[in-house]
Parts: sequence; structure tokens; C-alpha cells
Amino acid sequence: MNRIQFGEGACEKTRRYMDAYISNELLVETNQEMLRHLETCPACTAELDARGRLRSRLKTAVQNQPVPPALSASVRERIRRQASPWTHWALASAAGIALCVAAWFAYPWQQRLPDIADRAAQAGYIQKVSATVASIFKSGLGDHIHCAVFRKYPHNPPTVEEMEAELGPEYQSLLPVLQPAVPPGYRIVMAHQCTYAARHFVHLVMRKGGDVISVVITKKDPGETLDVLSPAATASGVPVYQSTAERYQVAGFESENYLAFVVSTLDGPRNLHLATSLAPAVSRLLG
Repeated sequence: MNRIQFGEGACEKTRRYMDAYISNELLVETNQEMLRHLETCPACTAELDARGRLRSRLKTAVQNQPVPPALSASVRERIRRQASPWTHWALASAAGIALCVAAWFAYPWQQRLPDIADRAAQAGYIQKVSATVASIFKSGLGDHIHCAVFRKYPHNPPTVEEMEAELGPEYQSLLPVLQPAVPPGYRIVMAHQCTYAARHFVHLVMRKGGDVISVVITKKDPGETLDVLSPAATASGVPVYQSTAERYQVAGFESENYLAFVVSTLDGPRNLHLATSLAPAVSRLLG
């Protein structure tokens, strides 16, 4: 893959490569070019959100289609009846493809979450999901799942004033920083301070239906830093790092004293875009 130089016609180039961006198929340098353009172009950002939503709906529709039990046998029989001698070699391959398709449809992409009251199962789920990410990401991912996923939300979310009170004077300024970056269709439904695995967090949650996005912030322990990893993007001089843990995307950045994470089930580029849009302002605010 070659790096794509933007410049004149940036909107046209952005939209031409938008699907590859959503699929995380571009070079890191090209991702950064895309992110720089998206930061200043509401039209392209809206187009990116629309494509991401469409892709999610299509994926959900495909996953919800039941696979007929006799699919593989039916494909084999049709090929046997219709194949000429020179195509018989393809029978085994076609049947194999049919089996792969059936397996793809049948795979439980949306892993069933543990019961909301089963704390032991929840802990086991978090440990399993977190196993593949760098240790520096585990705290943010764990707090997101523990506090935002395994949670019953009230029918009426708290008011801004109530969330500011929950955040306290030190962190209530995070709300106006987060508000402009909220993706279309989402709303802020929780902002508070919490504790998970003996660690203190500032936690803000956006929600749309069953989809949840967390902004998780915690003070650094001695020696903790993200800069031992390779950044996926840079926003106004702030490196942003990215990782994937099963169905969750995690993007992180840091200030002098804090680690901050954006965790969601958005696709990787959209989660990274949200993190890069927040990183400069949140880093300055936290210090």
C-alpha cells in the first residue's frame, strides 16, 4: 500500500478511500492524513458516520439470517446434477466453500454477555477479553465493561447538573469538552467517579440503544506510559494509541499525570477518530 498525499481535492480523496479507512486497510501515515481532514470537515465526518452505520446495519442483518441445515447437502446435489465432466473437479471446492459460508453465518459474532448479577462470570469475561491487549490498556477496558456494559441504565438519564455534581469540581469541565465530539445518535448518559479493581476512574458514558462508548480516565501509576507502543495517529501533537480486544476497540492517549481511554464496539477507525478528536482538549484539561 502506498501513502496517499492529500491537499487539493481533499474531500474527494477522503471519500474515495473512506471504505478502506473504515476497514483499517490504510497505512498509518494515510490514516493520519484522513484524521487531519476529518477534524476540519463536518461533511466528510458525517459521511464517515453514515457509512459506518450502514456497515453495522448490514453486518447485523447478515448475522441475523438463519442458515438452513441442509445448505451444504443442497449445494453438493445441485453441482452434481449440473456439472459437466470438466467441472467435476470443482465439486469438492464448492462444497468446501458452502461449508465455510455456513460456518461464517453460524458463528456467534456477538458473544453472549454474562448475567448482570453474576459477578464471578463478569470477572471471568473481563479477564478473557483483556487477555490479548497490552497491559496498559487493561484498566480502561476493564472499567468500561464492568461499569458501562454490565449495568442497568435508568429510563431518564441524569441531568447535566447531576453529572457535574458526580464528577466534582476537579473534573466537571470534561462534560463541555466531550459534548461536541458525541457521535450522531448517541447521548451522554453517565458521568461520575468510580472504582474498579482497586483503581480510581473518572468515567463518562455515551449510549445509543444497546451501543455504549466510554471515556475512561485514571491517574498514572509510577512508570506508566503509553509511549512504549507505536501510535496509530497524532492529534495536535498528542499521540493516540489503538488496540482491539474481541468485540471492543480501545484507543488511548496520555497527559503528564493521566491516562485516558476511549472504549467501544465502534469499528476501529471510528473509535480512533473519536479519541483523536478528544485527545488535545482532554490532555490540556487534565495536565
